[in-house]
Amino acid sequence: MKDFPLYRSPKAAVVSTLLIALPLLLLSSTALSGLYAVFLVIFLLPMAACVAGMVGGLLPMTLGILAGLLAMARLAGARGATLAALYLLPIAACFVLVIALRVPFRQSCPAMIGVHVLALAGCYMLLQGWTGGSLYTAAGQAVVDALENWDLGDLMLYQLFSMGILDLPDHLQGSMLLPVLGGYTLSAAAKQDLLLSLNALVNDMLTALIPNLIVSQSILGGVGCLLLPLRFGYIAAERRAFLSESAEGTMTDENGRAQVDFPDLQMPRFETWHLPRGIGWQVGAALAAGYFLRASSNAAMNIAGILLYSAAHAVFTIQGAALVNFMQKSRGTKRVWRVIVPVLLMLLSVLVFLGIFDQISNIRGLRKPREPKEEI
Repeated sequence: MKDFPLYRSPKAAVVSTLLIALPLLLLSSTALSGLYAVFLVIFLLPMAACVAGMVGGLLPMTLGILAGLLAMARLAGARGATLAALYLLPIAACFVLVIALRVPFRQSCPAMIGVHVLALAGCYMLLQGWTGGSLYTAAGQAVVDALENWDLGDLMLYQLFSMGILDLPDHLQGSMLLPVLGGYTLSAAAKQDLLLSLNALVNDMLTALIPNLIVSQSILGGVGCLLLPLRFGYIAAERRAFLSESAEGTMTDENGRAQVDFPDLQMPRFETWHLPRGIGWQVGAALAAGYFLRASSNAAMNIAGILLYSAAHAVFTIQGAALVNFMQKSRGTKRVWRVIVPVLLMLLSVLVFLGIFDQISNIRGLRKPREPKEEI
């Protein structure tokens, strides 16, 4: 394929593959660090593989996905690899398809988000099938079993209790620690009660986490799987054009940048991304409604609140990132910081507030001012 050669350059192919494969395979070597490997597979690997495809070619993209499958196989056997394949392969296939067909961004972006939703929902349904429809219960029991068989399990339970995360009845608190050679251990009654509290905590967390993950990761991941690959892919293509032996015949624009035949899908510049005024207020209303509905005791209302809040939160997070990018470019910030700073702000949940502020204040001047009403 023209836009997806096997590899674009040997160096780019090798570097792209190593940057993806080495962290995954190293982290999957032990059960504890394996949690980070799972995090990388879910949140970062789809975007990393798509970037590798645009920068390095189809081979490093494929090898990166295979590294993710191998990491999950090392952690959870054949079932782990199956879940990873169900999640990663449709996303990668959709990305290759929209790039190969050069589907405009306004259509390709919703398609990528939709594929993320279907892939994550498919993984959830498969897990429910494997656990007989009791995924949350099985997950809670798995955490309990892991702590019971871990040498530092008692210490972890005590730390969770000390931090107020786990509860323990008053009559067990006075005798929860028993002296042993060189230290203390939890009493059998206290440990059993803490494990039951942990099981209930995991159930409650997953009830809210999974719907939130499906919605927020689908939106952020779907957008990121196009935004980052197209941006970094264009930078790499531009650099190759200048370094190639035929650079003398390369056309340049008024800024001296190479004009390359690159599938940008007509994606607008990120610093200009914004919600129209009418849609912005609707998303804001969804955010407010979801915030209050999450506290509802009705299960259906609670799930609806989680879905509304997660979707609106993700949309405003993207707008906040666009605002940060706009401000950084206007100040001439180096490219590397234009990636690092928004990521850090997203981890601190700051971007969503910046997005709301931008929507209200129109600080970038992208929305036309309201026309005054005619006086009768």
